[in-house]
Amino acid sequence: MRLIILLIAALPLAIIQYSDETLASELGISESIGSYTSGCIRNSATLSIDGDGYQVIRLGRGRYYGNPETITYIESLSKKVKKELNGTLLIADISQQTGGPILDDHSSHQIGLDADILLWQHPIARNRTLTITEREHIHPQSVLTFDEMRIDEFKWSPIHGEIIKLAASDTRVDRIFINPVIKRRLCSVYPGELWLGKTRPWYGHDGHFHVRLRCPEENSLCESQKPIEISGDGCGSDLNSWFRPDGSINRKRKSVPSTQKRLPKECKPIMYPLGEY
Repeated sequence: MRLIILLIAALPLAIIQYSDETLASELGISESIGSYTSGCIRNSATLSIDGDGYQVIRLGRGRYYGNPETITYIESLSKKVKKELNGTLLIADISQQTGGPILDDHSSHQIGLDADILLWQHPIARNRTLTITEREHIHPQSVLTFDEMRIDEFKWSPIHGEIIKLAASDTRVDRIFINPVIKRRLCSVYPGELWLGKTRPWYGHDGHFHVRLRCPEENSLCESQKPIEISGDGCGSDLNSWFRPDGSINRKRKSVPSTQKRLPKECKPIMYPLGEY
C-alpha cells in the first residue's frame, strides 16, 4: 500500500518534468522556432492550394506550409482582396513542411512567417481555377521599366497599391519587403499613411511583395526581428538613400549575409527525425 501511495504522489512530478518541446510534439501544436533566417516549424499548417480569392502556384516546390497564423492571414487577406478589389492573389513561397533553409533562392522563409505574393493579377486566375501545369509556369512579372529605374505604367495598376495597403494594414504584419521604386510610387499615392512605415525597400521584389508576420505570442522559441527604426511612413531620407543621383538603385547600400546561421538545437529532431544530421 505504501508503494502505491508513493507512485501516485510521484505522478504530478512526472507530468511536470515533460518538456514544452515534448508536449508540443505530442499534442500536435504548431510552433515557429528560431529566427526568420535560421529556424524551423514544428507541426506546420498547410495552405490549401485553392481558396476564396487566392491560388497557390509552383506546387512542385512544396513551399505552401507555414505557421497557422500565416495561413489564416493569407486566407483573410485573399477574401478582402476578392471582396473589395475583385482580385485574386497568386501565392508563391511560404516555407517547406518543416521549415529550415531553402538553399536556392531564399535566406529567410524558414519559420513559416514569411510569404511571397505576386503583384500580377492573372486574368485567367480571376475567372477559373488554374491547372497544375499552368501554375508551374507562372513567375513574378516585374512592374518596373527595363532599366529598373521607374514604374512601367503599362504593367502597374492602382489595384497593386491597394493590395499592398490591405496586406500591410493587418496588425499581424511586422513588415513588407518591396522594391524601392515601388515604395516610391506608394509614397506618392498614399503620402503620410502610417501603414507605409511597414513597407521596407529591398533589392528585387519588383514582381511580388514579401510579407513578414510577427512572432505569435505563444511561440516562445520564435525570435522577433529588430523593430523598424524609422517613424512615420518611411518616405523620407531612408527611402532616398536607396537611390543614386541618376535615379538607379544603390546596389551597395547594404551587404547581404552569405553564410547560413546555425539552426536552433530544437530544429534537429524536427528536420531530421531519423537522426540523419
